[in-house]
Amino acid sequence: MAILEDGANGGFRGKVGSVYGYNLNGKCVIRGARKKSTKPPTAAQLAHRQKIKLVSKFCGWIKPIVNFGYQFEETKNSGRGKFQLAQQHIFKNALDVDVENKPVINMEKVQVFVGDLVSPEGVQARWEDGLLKLSWIPNPKYGDSMFKLNVALVSLDREGDLKMAIADAAQGECTVDIATFRKDKFDYHVYIGFWDTYHGAFSNSTYCGVI
Repeated sequence: MAILEDGANGGFRGKVGSVYGYNLNGKCVIRGARKKSTKPPTAAQLAHRQKIKLVSKFCGWIKPIVNFGYQFEETKNSGRGKFQLAQQHIFKNALDVDVENKPVINMEKVQVFVGDLVSPEGVQARWEDGLLKLSWIPNPKYGDSMFKLNVALVSLDREGDLKMAIADAAQGECTVDIATFRKDKFDYHVYIGFWDTYHGAFSNSTYCGVI
């Protein structure tokens, strides 16, 4: 079954007979049914599949975080959801290969929040007495109390966590209680970003290191 998107004379999404319709970068496209290839996959195709599998698994771990962090980007990209935008970013910008030529996530390149505000600078994160201590250089542009700080904790071993509006952006430092996470003895990658809570805008996240 197909769905008409702009009335009887518009494009459609779905299957009509042997033809499929879909939207690609804002344009209506139709194609015939794909035939299953009988050729063995090439090395490049296998590598591509490995990357897709890795990115999908990683994004699955952090889905609640990227659904929050990409919410304003979704409104700018018709036809692409928050999760798909996060997958696209990681696939294009945050993949490296290890010594065995296998794809790996470069955690320093991952963006868990995305937006047009200026990202936090001069960041530091440390674990002290069961508390996460964060510091950053206050940006004079974000002195109003409507500008807040978000923090995300991301692990490659288990689900992460998101804490929203934990401090005013102008404070320059804050303390976060995440003691329950340290009981599992997993490493967590820390990201922070600014949030304009009035206009609805984020900065890109800034990587703070591992705790």
